[in-house]
Amino acid sequence: MRQLNGTFVAAFVILMSAGVAGAAPAVRPATPRVLMTEMTTFEVKSAIAAGKTTVLVFNGSIEETGAAVVLGKHVFKARYIGERIARELGNALVAPVMPFAPTGAELDKFPGTIDLSAATFATVNAEVVASLVRSGFKYVILMGDHGGNQEPLQKLAPELDAKYRPQGVRVFFSGDEYAKADAEIEKYLEAHHFPPSDHGGVADTSELWAAGNDYVRADQLKMGDPIDRSGADVHLGPSGIEGDPRRSSPALGRMFDEIKVRDGVAEIRRLVSDAKAGKR
Repeated sequence: MRQLNGTFVAAFVILMSAGVAGAAPAVRPATPRVLMTEMTTFEVKSAIAAGKTTVLVFNGSIEETGAAVVLGKHVFKARYIGERIARELGNALVAPVMPFAPTGAELDKFPGTIDLSAATFATVNAEVVASLVRSGFKYVILMGDHGGNQEPLQKLAPELDAKYRPQGVRVFFSGDEYAKADAEIEKYLEAHHFPPSDHGGVADTSELWAAGNDYVRADQLKMGDPIDRSGADVHLGPSGIEGDPRRSSPALGRMFDEIKVRDGVAEIRRLVSDAKAGKR
């Protein structure tokens, strides 16, 4: 029999020592999925049976945000923040993010923006909720990462709650991830002397940047147009952004997204807890 090479023998002994003693190498358990788009129907069914009876219906928007930010800004942010909120809650899944929303004529004048009427937007959300109720969810949370989402969802939630409450299902609107968090973020920017900005500004751009580097064209971050909120509607100049976004960064975005997750989780927990206690 040919003598075995010494190097081969040493390598063989090292490999075998990891498992021959009777135990296979430790396998790190996979993180349970919470995004329904990445789950099978049977995985969703099992998750609901295991106690994940809350579902987040997060609405985004397809809209222009200048030369540096992709059209799917709100969709990517909603998916990123929604997943983090669901994981923090521990008993929730995230429905497929709704991509289309009321954007208004000012945004719709830019190529790529997709605008829905408030009525169509509400109808789509209502029919999505009906499907989720049939799936077995007991708490449906309507959310939006875009300003045009807030009022229609806030109006729709109590209507759907009244409809499904006799079936033991509750439907709530959660807006703290958007309005409360944005107010806190604006205070931070003011306190740290950031230049004024709004649509496509420092907060908007940074929050998206934290969700993914591919969503922001860093070499296109330039001074935008003056902020004009003199009327009820937004008035955008030719750049499609308001103010100066040049101090945007992924690090700022991570901090701002933490605020959004914290505020969203706190409100949803309060809504569900109050419902269980009969306070709602």
